[in-house]
Amino acid sequence: MSDQATRQKPVVLTNLSSSSSEDISGALASIFQRYGYSAPDQFVGQSDDMAQMMSQMRAAKGDFLVSYGGDGTAAAVASIARELNVPFLALPGGTMNMLMHGLYGSDSWQDCLMRGLACAAPRPMTVGTVSDEAGQTGTFMVGCIFGKPTQMSAAREELRDGRVVEAAKGAIGVMKATTDASRIKIAANGVAFDDRSVELINVTCPFMDGAALDPDRLDLTLFETVTGGSALSLGVAALLGNLHQSQAVETLKSPQFRLRADGVIDALLDGEPYVFKGEVTVAIDTAHGLVMAPWPAMVSASQSKT
Repeated sequence: MSDQATRQKPVVLTNLSSSSSEDISGALASIFQRYGYSAPDQFVGQSDDMAQMMSQMRAAKGDFLVSYGGDGTAAAVASIARELNVPFLALPGGTMNMLMHGLYGSDSWQDCLMRGLACAAPRPMTVGTVSDEAGQTGTFMVGCIFGKPTQMSAAREELRDGRVVEAAKGAIGVMKATTDASRIKIAANGVAFDDRSVELINVTCPFMDGAALDPDRLDLTLFETVTGGSALSLGVAALLGNLHQSQAVETLKSPQFRLRADGVIDALLDGEPYVFKGEVTVAIDTAHGLVMAPWPAMVSASQSKT
């Protein structure tokens, strides 16, 4: 690559406990060398070693950080990178690999690494933040969904593990729950809470799918009614981040919005389940950190310069 690349020191954290991770130390170092980078410092271990490896990663004082594992591993390394004010690069080695698909459009760690290293410079990372009245907070880098169908995530994991009967029971339970689910009210774009309410809300960060093209606002898709068999299909679609369907009652773009329900609000943030209480605030953070990833093709030259 460039002389600048040879002066950069990459630091890599590999979580072997992620579903499809393996020790790729040798092959990874070879790709770094091919792109003109110095040999990376690499910390390889299991989930139980994460705390120690994260401390080692901080102490290594790298010029940019790399994660190899699932979305949870990527989020942890992204957090350290933001803390150290250096960029990060995420390699897919987990189950869903939502972030890696969103950033690089691939589930091959080699493709993701090469596309990241080929970048002339890092770019800003935009995320969504969630907080409730109880003080619970969360962050999503790809997208999130609010509503009872998010409970389908447990059934999905059981199906993936081969527990078909348990998965079927869980899916039926979610479908029944949506019948009695408390509806969610939304306030966005200067409009206060009113009589409008929905059962399902999908939120996507900028550049994470073909419809999320505004760099300064989150994309919202609202579903008024989710009952019976539609809970199953919408629950699965939500987990895949693909809810721009004809059943949507409304689509919005907003930098911040608020949610309210009579009971708790179930959510999935980048595939991880959360339960929020009271009024919930969702907002965009357009400068959450830096990522070694190409600008999406749909981004204009003026946006890529900002």
